[in-house]
Amino acid sequence: MTMERRKLPRVSIKFFVEYRGKSVWQNVQSFNLSKGGIFIATEKIEPPGTAVEIIFDVEDKKIQVESVVRWSRGKTADGADGESLPAGMGIQFLKIFPSGAEKFLKELIEKLGGENE
Repeated sequence: MTMERRKLPRVSIKFFVEYRGKSVWQNVQSFNLSKGGIFIATEKIEPPGTAVEIIFDVEDKKIQVESVVRWSRGKTADGADGESLPAGMGIQFLKIFPSGAEKFLKELIEKLGGENE
């Protein structure tokens, strides 16, 4: 049994994300989003604690985020309920640009029915 560590509501949403890390620069796909972070699917992972920049467009809004890798999974794994979990990284947002983008993300997540999953 694992303890749930998420503190903010999240939504399952897929869109392309430009990811710039210490040793990796790539376009990847998001899997879920919260006001505080994002999960991106990729096999090219950075270690936890790595500073990264995330840039994405959602609902015609361009958002840029100074972030940090909080956890990573180097290969596909099986979840507790048998679902396949993709390789990727959990990214925590530190500073969101432009001004108003943080409020926009909160409203988007609420509109999409964000829940603690």
